Amino acid sequence: MYKKNKKQVDERVKNLQNKIYKEMYVLIMIVCSISIVIKFFKMGISLDNVLTEWLIIFVSSVYYYVRTAYLGILTDEVEVHDSNSKIKLQTKNILYGVATGLVLAIFFGLNSAFNYADSTQQAYKYFFMVFLVSLVIYVPFFAGFLGLSYMAAKKKSDQVVQKNLED
Repeated sequence: MYKKNKKQVDERVKNLQNKIYKEMYVLIMIVCSISIVIKFFKMGISLDNVLTEWLIIFVSSVYYYVRTAYLGILTDEVEVHDSNSKIKLQTKNILYGVATGLVLAIFFGLNSAFNYADSTQQAYKYFFMVFLVSLVIYVPFFAGFLGLSYMAAKKKSDQVVQKNLED
C-alpha cells in the first residue's frame, strides 16, 4: 500500500558499470605501482616519496577484502575461482606471500651487496647473508599474513552466508 517506488535497474547496465569500476580499480593499482617504481629509481628508496601510493594500494585492497567478507561475497568468489582454476585461492595467497618475501629478500640482498661491499667476495657474502636473513623473516611473515587473513575473511564470509541461508 505504502511501498516506496524503487527505480527499475537494468541488470545489464549495472553489470557493465561494475565491470568498468573493476577496470578502474585495476588501472589505479597499476598506475600507483608504476609510480612507486619510477619514484624509487628517480628519487631513491624512501617511504616518504611513495607513502600516498602505498596507502592507496593498501587501504583499497583491505577495504575490498573486508567488504566482500562482510557481505558474504567472498565465499562465492572463492567457489567460482576454485572451480575455474587448478590452484585453490588459499594456495595462491600463500604462494603470493612466499613470492613477495622472496622478492624482498633478493632486493635487500642486492642492495646490501651493491651499496655496502668493498670487494666482489664481500658483495657475495653480504648478498647471501642479507638474503638468507630476509628470507627467514619475510617469507613466513607474508605467507602467514596472507594465509591467515584469507582464512579469517573466508570464515566471516561463510558465517554471513550461513546466516543469510537461515533467514
